[in-house]
Amino acid sequence: MGATAANAFQQLPVALIDPPTIAMREKMHDGGIEALAESMRRHGQLQNIGVVITGDRYRVVYGHRRRVAAELAGLETLVARVFPEGTLDEEALKVAENEEIEPVNAAAQATYYHELLTERCGGDVRRLVAMVRRTETFILDRLDLVRGDPDVLAALRAGRINLSVAKELNKVPEDMYRRLYLHDAVHQGMNARAVRTLRMTRDRDRHVTEASATTTTPAVQPSTAVAIEHMDACILCGSPSDQHEMSYVKVHASCRTMWFREKAEKRAAGENGS
Repeated sequence: MGATAANAFQQLPVALIDPPTIAMREKMHDGGIEALAESMRRHGQLQNIGVVITGDRYRVVYGHRRRVAAELAGLETLVARVFPEGTLDEEALKVAENEEIEPVNAAAQATYYHELLTERCGGDVRRLVAMVRRTETFILDRLDLVRGDPDVLAALRAGRINLSVAKELNKVPEDMYRRLYLHDAVHQGMNARAVRTLRMTRDRDRHVTEASATTTTPAVQPSTAVAIEHMDACILCGSPSDQHEMSYVKVHASCRTMWFREKAEKRAAGENGS
């Protein structure tokens, strides 16, 4: 059986339509797909899908959710626009249709573009930009999410933070503070502006501390150094466990250092029996 001629709208058997090689949407079997399937049972197909010829079969270019819903609804055929085998527009059509129907989660976009970059474009961002016909700035923004903190990407994928917050969090260089800010963003609704303010304040304090260290060289006792290594520890009980229960507390860097030094000195005094 030969494939249908290209660039034509045809009624195709659902059984001959395969999913895309790299899907843009990550979630298919959810409440939305069930609702779409029920709609297709009652009203039939209201919007066509796009497919590309692959030998004697077809591969979804756009309308992947409709293809899945049609199968759930028990439909045997679908109206599809057929594109020629090897079309260069496949990914660009997929991106355009998905954004027009329902914007894709930014985390899903990030994963999709990263897979295209590595599997189809040999790591060349310019080839990816040409393939999907989006701006280089847009593509780099999404790729930065994959290269950033996995926990931030997971929170974005789950809809617990938005893209602006995710971008600000990934600018925080220290893991501990990034985790604290992410926790507050998820559980207290901290927005991108608040994260940016905390990040800039932390950057300023770090620069002041580093500048002070270059002008003065006070002797540092080993006990103090050991205490400072446990900055992730609870300031009250001293345990670094159960990080998910930790809360962010604003404190001057100098005050924090002094507190750890005094604590270490008291502990050393106790061990010496004085």
